Amino acid sequence: MDSTKLDGKALLMQAEQSGRIFPMKSGWRRMQMFAGILCCLLIITIPLGIWIIIRAKNARMGITEEGFAFTYLTTVAYRWSDIESFSLSGMSSAMFGGGLVGVATAAVVQKKTEGLKGPLRFTLKGKRSFKMIPAHTIENSMEMARQMELLSGISILPQE
Repeated sequence: MDSTKLDGKALLMQAEQSGRIFPMKSGWRRMQMFAGILCCLLIITIPLGIWIIIRAKNARMGITEEGFAFTYLTTVAYRWSDIESFSLSGMSSAMFGGGLVGVATAAVVQKKTEGLKGPLRFTLKGKRSFKMIPAHTIENSMEMARQMELLSGISILPQE
């Protein structure tokens, strides 16, 4: 694992120049804007609401030959050489409150979601825990996963 930290903002600019930038889906953006507006209704949480709105507008995923960067609340970047494995995970009913309503909601969301149906989990070399990219909220997530496979050399999508 390389000890030098990868600059996420520079990586995103590089990805934008090469045309490998994947913005978040418009529905996801609208939902985040709504959450930001709700935060602004309470006087004390206005700064949080403004921050959520600004971050939602700038949320995206960028891919380069060196690695990838994802920005939403924070910007994180990883080198391909630091990644041990990728795996796709689905959305469980617990994400929607559990119970019968959660099961029904998860089924509807999965049916309506185009592209990847859940988060993309990845493990870093030498680490036990995994990290996630909310791939189901990214526009053109299948193309993003294919490019990630090509550049990383690690299988992500199931073989057809």
